[in-house]
Amino acid sequence: MRTSSSLLLTFVLSTTWIGTSLAEMPADMPKRKPGLWEMKTSMAEMGGIGQTFNMCVGPQTDDLIAQQDRGECAQKSYRRDGDRILFKAVCKVEGSTATIEGVFSGDFVNRYSGEIRSTYAPPLQGMKSMTMKQDARWLGACRQGQKPGDVMMQGMNGINVEELMKNMPHVR
Repeated sequence: MRTSSSLLLTFVLSTTWIGTSLAEMPADMPKRKPGLWEMKTSMAEMGGIGQTFNMCVGPQTDDLIAQQDRGECAQKSYRRDGDRILFKAVCKVEGSTATIEGVFSGDFVNRYSGEIRSTYAPPLQGMKSMTMKQDARWLGACRQGQKPGDVMMQGMNGINVEELMKNMPHVR
């Protein structure tokens, strides 16, 4: 599998908006509790090898991510089923049609976990599909010097998701 900075960035961004993603999400969907979150992700296509990263979530972080203009998504649906959130979207991504389905559960105050399955036609950067699992837990207050949106990952200098979202042309 080709590893590129854009694929890594897509991976990081997608894991930060799980449970909060599209702007048309119903108002009763949970938001993550502000503070430092540890997120462990793994991709089946990489032999289950995963990555652990931390993100400082502020009171507006999930709102900003949810405000993305997802005009490239023709179909979107969300629903609650007890403590589970199920979603599906069909979107255009880098010239490919991505069908994305996921299910997440948890209280989003202390933890959540879930899985996203994506298929791509034609393949996206050589991938026909991707299955990503995530377990996240709240660690406490953000560390001194961190600001909302800061993502820290081993082997990668910190990035700020909120700043990325503000600077992307498709964000409202």
